Amino acid sequence: MPKTAPSSPTVAIARILRGLGLSQGKGCDFRVTGEYRGEERIGTYALLLTRHADEVVAANADEIERLADETGFAFRVSVRYYNGNPRPVAGVANYGSRVRDTPPAPAAVEEPAEEPEAPAAIKQAAPEPEIDEPAPVAEPPADTTAATFLEGARERAWGRQRAKALDWSDRQAYLVASAATAGLVYDRHGILRDRPRPGVLGAHVDEARLGPLVEAGFLAITEPFGPSYKRVSITADGRDALGLWRVYRPTPAVKDRKQEREKLQPLLGGETADRLAQAWAEDERRRRAKRDALYAAMDELHAWEDREEKRAEAWAKVQGFTHRLGRKAPTGWVPTAEEIGDHLLDAAVVDDLRAEAARPTPKPELPRPGPVRLVRPAPLPALPDPSEQLSLFADAA
Repeated sequence: MPKTAPSSPTVAIARILRGLGLSQGKGCDFRVTGEYRGEERIGTYALLLTRHADEVVAANADEIERLADETGFAFRVSVRYYNGNPRPVAGVANYGSRVRDTPPAPAAVEEPAEEPEAPAAIKQAAPEPEIDEPAPVAEPPADTTAATFLEGARERAWGRQRAKALDWSDRQAYLVASAATAGLVYDRHGILRDRPRPGVLGAHVDEARLGPLVEAGFLAITEPFGPSYKRVSITADGRDALGLWRVYRPTPAVKDRKQEREKLQPLLGGETADRLAQAWAEDERRRRAKRDALYAAMDELHAWEDREEKRAEAWAKVQGFTHRLGRKAPTGWVPTAEEIGDHLLDAAVVDDLRAEAARPTPKPELPRPGPVRLVRPAPLPALPDPSEQLSLFADAA
């Protein structure tokens, strides 16, 4: 049965790579994902996860491009060789340019000079030559200067990555810093104001700019002194993000007011990211459970229909009906011993007819279709004591 045409570049390239014998998914040979610039998806690429996948894609680079062109979703296959290493590193994407490096020439192996043949006794006593394999790169011993330096370098690299992923503008960073010092409050008319110090009216702040920061888990709107008073407070993720922003000082994003209302990513490795990952895993579990229940119900329905068809054929055979259109076997009908012998009815069908007559089986019903209600993780609470925030960021300012 021919396959339907792929509806997206993700489906197209996944089918091609699976056709080459590669497995798809977590812990397999590859997975297909998207490349984003901010919130805009600029392309699709296949992330190759194993050395076997790199070698298969490199060996079939032209064939992959030809098959992709036939589907209507063009992909480019790049093959690179780094630092003279003969192992290929392949890339499959539908954006960017294609690179095809020439494989490095194999190193010339000098043949050893022929030596006079040793006597048989010496041959038997000679030990097997040992092959020197390169030793794996070991981590430096714990509690040493090298280990401390390596750990610090890894922490700094991770910190720079987390700070860069925030994608804040100068004004968004200022809002988080102002909330950390309890400077963002609502006045008695419900207007959000930035008060640099108590007793000052403060400048009006567009409340819509808080939405992305609140949704990403950096800020929380609280009512510490009753429902008539509200303040914008910082969360644990917001505190950590602001500390990373001030320590690593990434280049602020250039955004207009409309772009500042767009969605922000939560802090990498933060509590909000963990809650979202757990919610996604729970959603996936429920979707799979609902799918498995539907498949089980469909199998049960097909088995019931198959049994009904066999029982109806036996009844029509006994009654001498050539065409069964509009004719239905009566409920609880069981053939007699003479009918069984005369028409050579299958013993399994007869047993099924007797069981059905003793206890009729209702037609199975499929579960009602409907979307799975997504799990929404609870937002992060505000930090309990705002006075601690004043001293927390005083040194970093």
